[in-house]
Amino acid sequence: MDVAGSLRSVKERIREAASRAGRPADDIQLVAVTKGVEPARIVEAIIAGHLAFGENYAQEFRLKKELIGRTVDEDVEWHFIGRLQRNKVKYLVGEVGLIHSLDSLSVAREIEKKAAAMGIRVPVLIEVDTGGEKTKGGVKIDDVGGFVESLAECGSIEVRGLMTMPPYFDDPGRARPYFAALRELRDRLAAEYSGLMELSMGMSGDFEAAIEEGATIVRVGSAIFGPRL
Repeated sequence: MDVAGSLRSVKERIREAASRAGRPADDIQLVAVTKGVEPARIVEAIIAGHLAFGENYAQEFRLKKELIGRTVDEDVEWHFIGRLQRNKVKYLVGEVGLIHSLDSLSVAREIEKKAAAMGIRVPVLIEVDTGGEKTKGGVKIDDVGGFVESLAECGSIEVRGLMTMPPYFDDPGRARPYFAALRELRDRLAAEYSGLMELSMGMSGDFEAAIEEGATIVRVGSAIFGPRL
């Protein structure tokens, strides 16, 4: 699969979806998901001009970040998009530009402890359970407001918005209600909590629908790199 050509195609689709929604394409950040992707393929994307990548596993992130850091001179921006565990926080704080998947106060306290010791603030998104699937994480929609309020005591955590992973559908249009629900939740919370701007939603099969429903970040893997190993 031609990574550079796939990137061009995905970015054009982003522009077209943004245009349909009456939004500037620059409002949407493309995070190229590198789960299971060989470092050489990631380097191809960097050479093609793309610099924002998302990893699902802390150990895989550490290895790739180190290897790619030795391979290219570009300033790569890494996001962590997978399930977040307390014992993995130490590998992420200060190393990733944005954590997409905060859904636990115990993990939040671990981030706070590590970040405070380093004298930094950690940007995060709250993962929201919009689909009720037991295999996925996320805070229940009705509990998100209280979760945001609880995070107010964590001075080293900066909550920038929300993230969701709706159920998979062959028809991406069926994911729209889940994307719309996240946008509506963000809009309600933003009236009370400043800084909640980001909506991380939409993947290879449905990112255009997500953009039309308000996504500011889309996480696209297989449409860029092909099927995972």
